[in-house]
Amino acid sequence: MSDLANVYQLFRSKFEDYDFQYYYPPTYIRMITESKDKIIFAFKEKHGATGTNSDMPMKSSPGNGSLSDNLNLAGSPLKDELRNAQELELSNGLAEVVLQKCWTSEEEAFGPLDTEEARSILQKFINLDCKVGQGDIWALCSGTDSDRTVLLQLAVNSDANDHRKFVRGVVRSTGVHACDSVQMAQLIDIHRQRANGMKFGQKIYIRQWYTICPHITLRLSWHTIGENACFSFERNAHIRLSQRFPVNGGEAFSGKPPADYFWRQLQRLAMMKDKILDIRANRESGYATDDICADGLTEMNLEYVKQKVNNILSTFISVQPTNFVHTYIAEMVELVRFRNLTDVMERLYDALTLCPNYDDLKAAIDYIFHLSTHSNIVNVPTTGTRFAQLILAMIQDRLAIPSLTPSEPYELLLECGFAKLMNDYRLIFAECGIYELEFEKLFQPQPTNTRKSRYASAVPQSMEMGAGKGKGSLFQPIEVTRSEKSILLSNFDEEEAKTKLNRLTQVHLLLEHLLSLETYVKIPSIYGRVCEVYLAQRPLSYGEVYTRDTDLLELDVNEFQLMDMVKKQVPYGRRVSMSSSNLLQKMETVFLQYGQPILPDCFFPESMQENIPSKTETYWCYEYDKIERL
Repeated sequence: MSDLANVYQLFRSKFEDYDFQYYYPPTYIRMITESKDKIIFAFKEKHGATGTNSDMPMKSSPGNGSLSDNLNLAGSPLKDELRNAQELELSNGLAEVVLQKCWTSEEEAFGPLDTEEARSILQKFINLDCKVGQGDIWALCSGTDSDRTVLLQLAVNSDANDHRKFVRGVVRSTGVHACDSVQMAQLIDIHRQRANGMKFGQKIYIRQWYTICPHITLRLSWHTIGENACFSFERNAHIRLSQRFPVNGGEAFSGKPPADYFWRQLQRLAMMKDKILDIRANRESGYATDDICADGLTEMNLEYVKQKVNNILSTFISVQPTNFVHTYIAEMVELVRFRNLTDVMERLYDALTLCPNYDDLKAAIDYIFHLSTHSNIVNVPTTGTRFAQLILAMIQDRLAIPSLTPSEPYELLLECGFAKLMNDYRLIFAECGIYELEFEKLFQPQPTNTRKSRYASAVPQSMEMGAGKGKGSLFQPIEVTRSEKSILLSNFDEEEAKTKLNRLTQVHLLLEHLLSLETYVKIPSIYGRVCEVYLAQRPLSYGEVYTRDTDLLELDVNEFQLMDMVKKQVPYGRRVSMSSSNLLQKMETVFLQYGQPILPDCFFPESMQENIPSKTETYWCYEYDKIERL
């Protein structure tokens, strides 16, 4: 963990001619170091450039991502895949993901310092004898010196006795090279020369990134020993699969089968929730229902809805159960979408969503209550929603017809909509044999404080319910009597509705990921693991989905079939790490080869862009040396 707040203020007061930022590292530093700790970053702000001010936090990629989150899928080793993008009929959003730069637009506002200036700043800090702070200081350099230095690092570590230790690091750009010209023996020789007689550590760590398709990548990690090491990955390599689904602010779900139907159902539920809040806040916009009409159908007048409701409740209908025979997830999605509805409340829900306005919706629900009280209902609802309980209670006990308050028609409808959509998703996952969705657990709010005293944890639940009710005792048991006739009409909880909406959004994103994996990867044995990993994450809010370009799925897998899919490919990225040491110091060198520059090319000198034939697969190559005194 870094702690450089005081050092940051020192830099700003001592070196006023330069710009500094104390925040999470830029994308390219994370790619090189694989560290996400906060750093002090020295640069010169480019005047007129679009980006954040140097004192403002820099926009960063998702904090829970790893190196494979940030590596871009573009670059010369992917020329063939990019040419095939049109053949795969990828969406415009997916093409944007493929061509995304390795840095953010805000990072283009960071201008480089002269290399000697950067060295001078770091050396002056060492001479200041500042004994507070722990973490990394980085300076962005222009790369115009003979070594092509693009980044300088100074890591500060103070022990318990305020003795400071420094680790120096330097990142050099070695230009553009043909992929087949980069050899492991050459990298070992470079490291040995710089280690200057230190004992070479035999263990070499290698990571290589491959593309299964433009938005699905595979990272293979392993270590090898000895001078004869090579880049051929081993069968015991650690495999990490990454997929970026192009959300494009929700556009990916609109009109694009097979799962678009379920996304529209989710949108309808979100609109209902908003209407309930509008009505409770006395906003007129809550009383319009034209935007929750059932998909593929036009709004119908009240008499049509009443007739449909009457048929659902009072007419014997022979419904043949759907035979869910399928081969693929996509087929199962289509079967569930067009399945015969056998549940009474699901059929009533579909009928009520045809109402063109609030008054007709309320009148249709009142009509259902009248039928339940005065008619012979042959199709009795069995689900546990409040709407079903009300109908059943009126059928059995001849209860008085309840009077609905303004928002209650939507509240009853919302609960039925949630139940139907949950049932749809359960059927898809269960019938495919992928995963058993336990919505009861998924809907549970995350505890904010799980610690309890031993005494409190031993108190019976019945006594906790009576706490504070008696005068002579701290805990007094109370008798809870619940009449079957007392069914709450209004039971809307905004936070509960948001939780359900967010989790169902997460389930839908998971379904989209699975459909993509089924199309491009075709290894069903990983689907269950995908569900476990993805649903264990904190769900995005429904609104957050509309602000995202892509949604990341990343997990470790063990299927060696994935290796077979990429064994003939040229990796689009590679990271090689090796080290040497003696009694006084340790030197580590990281070699990074990548299919495109990882630093903004707006300040690269032309001399870095060497002449390589256009049809040759190329790497932009970087070397990161880190020296630590022991």
